Amino acid sequence: MPRAPALPTATVPLAQALDGAPRLVVRQARDWAELLAWESPNRYALLTEDGALAGWALERAGGGGAFLARWFLKANRPFEMGVFAAADTAREVLRLRRPFTFFFSRLEVADGAGRPLGVVRQRFSILRRRLDLEAPGGRLLGRLTGPLLHPWTFVLTAGEGEREVGRIEKRWSGGVSEVFTDADTFLVTLGGADPALRRLLVAAAVLVDFRWFEDVE
Repeated sequence: MPRAPALPTATVPLAQALDGAPRLVVRQARDWAELLAWESPNRYALLTEDGALAGWALERAGGGGAFLARWFLKANRPFEMGVFAAADTAREVLRLRRPFTFFFSRLEVADGAGRPLGVVRQRFSILRRRLDLEAPGGRLLGRLTGPLLHPWTFVLTAGEGEREVGRIEKRWSGGVSEVFTDADTFLVTLGGADPALRRLLVAAAVLVDFRWFEDVE
């Protein structure tokens, strides 16, 4: 079972946060081993804006093959990750899987029973970074775009008018206390997104970290 770091904070139900919170903080938990260039499985705390812990996203350590992938492929590695409620790290709420790809990243998202919820898929774009959020059948639910002149912001648009329904913002500091070492922090605004899209957006924050920020710290 993936290990969740201790976090001295109040907790809230994960389902309540995923369905109702206007914003969530997705914060990577790093330990001292990573400061020594030891590539450990990634772990993310899911928190409300006021610092209450809602859950964990924990990369599976795997065997020797997974270790070598972390060591040599680093942020480009394939991985599997479970999302757990803060009070129950034995039962998955979401499952994230990133298969190996040569160019454009893809993150498959399923519920705790393994039923597909959708895919976060990187698309070709020259002037901006682009991720499509798709339903299991491939229908486009929303599009995340990150302008090159605003490298820390991804805006989620959906619907015929492509109205903004959410965003992911890289934060270098904020209201959540510094409880981890050298942690990547993302503020995920869930706004007008529906429940399925909200879950894909939270999962997309993990892929954004791997794809554009993991190797630049």
